[in-house]
Amino acid sequence: MEIKEFRYQLKLTKLNELKFLSHLDWQNLILKTLRRVGVHFALTEGFNKVPKISFSPALPLFIESVCEIVNFITVKPLEPSFLDDFKNSTSSNLKILSLIEMPNDGRRMPSLDNLVQWALYEAELPENNIVNKTLGILNFEDLIYTVEKCLSSNELFIEKKTKKGIIKQINYRDSIKSAEIKNGKFTFILKTGQNDTVPAFRADEFLKYLFDKEAIFEIKRLSFFDENMTEI
Repeated sequence: MEIKEFRYQLKLTKLNELKFLSHLDWQNLILKTLRRVGVHFALTEGFNKVPKISFSPALPLFIESVCEIVNFITVKPLEPSFLDDFKNSTSSNLKILSLIEMPNDGRRMPSLDNLVQWALYEAELPENNIVNKTLGILNFEDLIYTVEKCLSSNELFIEKKTKKGIIKQINYRDSIKSAEIKNGKFTFILKTGQNDTVPAFRADEFLKYLFDKEAIFEIKRLSFFDENMTEI
């Protein structure tokens, strides 16, 4: 007998102290919370069965988000009290922004690591339009010039160490879709997820490249896009 499956998508916040959680800790937190509120997960086949659940690309430590996505499949529909139960089981830093029941067309639900291709970020700039000496930039105009110079360049090479310890020079220029400074905030869209041709670019590494390795910015991930730049 075929078991009917129900597909859902959650959009969540990851704020304040939650930015100190690793991606693995974040996944465990969501799984435990969903189980606590009575979600009956559909399980994968094979010897080691695991819940059918997919998370949006990993968020680096110390970065907040208002767009984390979790897709999951259940064997029973969610209870009408699910939203209230979830809220009562978590802190105010982990909120459900939206809950969507997705159609089940019989095909395998795509991994979010493959579906999500770009991410929009926002970074708070130093007050009074003056960047501290650590950054090596004297005023707001110099900051704008640095960003524009980066966007006009055809290359943006950064040294990266592979898992085997080999140092490689990687060109991240195509990993930057856009960048803009406006009203004291720096917004930019970077490549994320999995792709064979364009490397994913971490928001914190992008800012360190632009300004200074010791620079500290308050960064927040705002939204995700697919390969066609359609918001997810």
